[in-house]
Amino acid sequence: MPELLELRDLTIPGVVSHLSLSLQQGQVALCKTSGEQETKQLLQVVIGEARPESGAVLLDELPLHELDREQLLRVRRTISTVTAQAGLISNLKVWENITLPLLYHYGAVPDTAAEQALLLLEKLGYKGNIWALPGHLSYTERIMTAFVRAAVSAPRLMVYAECLDDLPSLQRDLLLQQAMALQNQTDAPAALFIITGDVQLPLLTPDITCDLRYNPPQITRQT
Repeated sequence: MPELLELRDLTIPGVVSHLSLSLQQGQVALCKTSGEQETKQLLQVVIGEARPESGAVLLDELPLHELDREQLLRVRRTISTVTAQAGLISNLKVWENITLPLLYHYGAVPDTAAEQALLLLEKLGYKGNIWALPGHLSYTERIMTAFVRAAVSAPRLMVYAECLDDLPSLQRDLLLQQAMALQNQTDAPAALFIITGDVQLPLLTPDITCDLRYNPPQITRQT
């Protein structure tokens, strides 16, 4: 099976030197960084928002940092992110935030996607009003909303960046259960989890674990 995401000899000053790893469809990688800023920098490079000092990020063999703006936007339609900031639009309601990517990219919200979104909210234990504005949500509810928005977009690559670190253990486990269920689907995306330090994630079963706090990075692979 071809590689979906490849980090090729990647160097980001203060974050990592000469990191090489690759993920196929359905595989999961866990990267540990030394701090929030390092996590943010790695995320920006992986999704093409920033350039590495050297090396390359390839998605479907396309080097993100050699693409023009229009090409990059097309590629990034296939990437979904769930971050600690959640990235919700403040003047859009919860449901509008969830469905906006579908409307933007496809012009409509398929019934199956709407049903999936409501089911995911239920499984995550979301008790709020889906017509509330993000300013009325708790931190946990914002992360739930961001995850559901990402999941129903049918991405080829899911990137989770520090979004699990500050969740209460029960909600963290619920989100991880749904994230792993997503990975067990036949059309599962590749998934990259980026965390700071040694947050305990017993429900996460990565194919590759990469500790960027070591130089060179310490990489272990599931056998």
